[in-house]
Amino acid sequence: MASLPYDIGFGQKLFLRCRGKGAPTVIFDAPTGMTSDIWFPLQENLQKTTTVCIYDRAGLGMSDPPLDSTIQQKSDVKENESTKYRGMDFTVEKMSEDLNRLMTATSQQPKPFILVGADLGAIVARFYTQMYEFDVSHLFLIDPLVENLFDNEHWKDHWYNKIIPRLHAMQLSAAMGVNRILVLTRMINTQLSTTAFNNIDDTNININHRQKHLLCNAAHISSAIREHFYMNETFSQMKLAWRMKAFSSNTSVTIVNRRQYDKDLSKTLNQAWDESQEFLRTQLFRNRIQHRLIDSTDKYFFFNKPDLLESIIKDSINQWREQKGLA
Repeated sequence: MASLPYDIGFGQKLFLRCRGKGAPTVIFDAPTGMTSDIWFPLQENLQKTTTVCIYDRAGLGMSDPPLDSTIQQKSDVKENESTKYRGMDFTVEKMSEDLNRLMTATSQQPKPFILVGADLGAIVARFYTQMYEFDVSHLFLIDPLVENLFDNEHWKDHWYNKIIPRLHAMQLSAAMGVNRILVLTRMINTQLSTTAFNNIDDTNININHRQKHLLCNAAHISSAIREHFYMNETFSQMKLAWRMKAFSSNTSVTIVNRRQYDKDLSKTLNQAWDESQEFLRTQLFRNRIQHRLIDSTDKYFFFNKPDLLESIIKDSINQWREQKGLA
């Protein structure tokens, strides 16, 4: 399958890259403000087993940002009349609907889906399952953001007064062309860096070059800022969805955590993070999940050491096939 921007309606296209064949379809969803590049090693490893898809959320990487509402109304009045409310841009409600349109209406991937989400991607996976429970057989939540995290004022302050201002500075630097100079002189590094992959069929794939380009792309960074900025609204939407509808008992859940969330954060923030993870496991899912601890402090371990996740995802694929008599 080609790597393409798929038209999901409303004048918007999202980038999707699917490889492999057969059911179930494994869909990867990236952390806050990041692109599908982070899942590329896992997709390469799993594509011989089943269909595996990676995509960029709206405004990130190679996906279009959401159109301004006035432009939408002028360009596609009929479609807006049929769907008057799609949720606020850059929040989980809109993201999950975009994903549903991308995977079922536009590209029509084989069901069921195994959703693998990290950070914000984990909330998107949870919300999607709440809305479209019959589409999903298994959830993998990798160091997931949890909707009670901002109940801790230290985390809320860290998010809005440290992370977001740092991104704003990066955006300004990109818009002025400073980042390009810093990249060329190797004074700043990309978040992801890799050696070339063998036996890939996309000759134009170069993650290192693309990551450097994104560092210099003010529009991409702007979308990353918006995902961060509207996180409080995303948490509110997730809380409401959880109260309004019981989680499907037919969907298996695996939560994957590292033994230490972030060694560069304070003890207070790490402790609050751990408490949010315990709340997710014991209060929200009431321990009806599998919990895996990864012996790593690398926040991008699934990119740098994909084998740490590969085997447990394969187990889930094989389990579903055995249940359906397809093994």
